[in-house]
Amino acid sequence: MLWEVDIYPAEGQPDAAASKIISEAQELALAEGLKVWAARGYLIEGNLDRADIQRLARELLVDPVVERGVLGEVGETTLAEPPQGAGVLVHVLPKPGVMDPVAQSAVAAIGDFNLQAQTVRTLRKYWFDDLPGDKLRALCTKVLANEAIDEVIVGPLDFDQLKIGSPYQFEPL
Repeated sequence: MLWEVDIYPAEGQPDAAASKIISEAQELALAEGLKVWAARGYLIEGNLDRADIQRLARELLVDPVVERGVLGEVGETTLAEPPQGAGVLVHVLPKPGVMDPVAQSAVAAIGDFNLQAQTVRTLRKYWFDDLPGDKLRALCTKVLANEAIDEVIVGPLDFDQLKIGSPYQFEPL
């Protein structure tokens, strides 16, 4: 089973990630009056049920004082619902095979709960309001992601298992 846990600022808390994106976009003259909402999260693959994921979100991943969590199976509509009616959804994930130390720590911590996750990947989510396609592409490549290590997915996630890369096989010349 593949689960997604999204972590948003709690009601009344500042959205620091969104503010950073707005500031960087303004510095690059990419979008004047840009509206952004941001979240970070985890994709967790394993033999875990909804109660397990709720427990992990509540006790490990989400700080309820300053954060709010939304969870579900990848593909559930609640995970793609825009905050405040924002339009375009963009996911940014490390490419398969790229080191993801936060995800590796999460796998170990999930084990401390006597649960087993096969794979974990971190993610960042952004919603943009009223952003033309050319500006979105520029924003993705210049602000949101590093093309060498990040994968950008516009729209909801559409996969049922995580790719984590493969071992490198050295081949002498």
